[in-house]
Amino acid sequence: MIFGGLLAGGTGSRMETASMPKQFLRVDGVPIFIRSLRTFLSIDEIDAVVVSTNIEWKDYYVELIREFDLNEERIVFTPGGNSRFTSLVNVCKKAMECADKPDSLIITHDCARIFVNKRILLDNIAMVQNYDMVTTSIPTIDTMLQSDDGHLCSCVPNRSKLWCDQGPQTFFLDRFLHYVSMIPEEDIPNYIEACKVYLSHNRTIGIVKGERFNFKITNDIDLQYAEFLIKQGVVQ
Repeated sequence: MIFGGLLAGGTGSRMETASMPKQFLRVDGVPIFIRSLRTFLSIDEIDAVVVSTNIEWKDYYVELIREFDLNEERIVFTPGGNSRFTSLVNVCKKAMECADKPDSLIITHDCARIFVNKRILLDNIAMVQNYDMVTTSIPTIDTMLQSDDGHLCSCVPNRSKLWCDQGPQTFFLDRFLHYVSMIPEEDIPNYIEACKVYLSHNRTIGIVKGERFNFKITNDIDLQYAEFLIKQGVVQ
């Protein structure tokens, strides 16, 4: 089986003017998490999408899914964790419960990257057959600085070797959960996403070409920019 894994359980604390969690804010009339979920459901190869939720708003997710007439039979909910990584693990564990075989595939994604498209998702499915996992990234175009204290520059890395990671990230459920089971509890806060898990086991990570418009809506300016892009017809 192939699962989508949508991280949509946060609080959106960096969205200054929001009266509700970020995933429910509307961009051109459509909630953030609905936009991403709709794209995942448009891929026939994806059997089901597991959505991590903010349990305080659990009924509202269902209300929005019905408002936008999405296929509830292909959507599974699971509570989010206390961090992005633990939410990711919860999503994978729930997908494993639903899987017909342990080596099922999952494409994980932050719902706030609402402009992920079919091409990116299908490239993830295709490329992961040749690597232990894949992640979606774009080349860095800015000069990058390294600083240990946020004040003093200690290094200027060669940007030709640097990539800005976006997501989605795709891997096989059984192997990921096996690696996670080997992480000491006290080290869990040091993990954010899947790449570090695989690198710690010397596994191969392929890079799927991302897109500049696959940015993450984090603050009010991002929300306004997303609205602008849609209204100008740059993205859908």
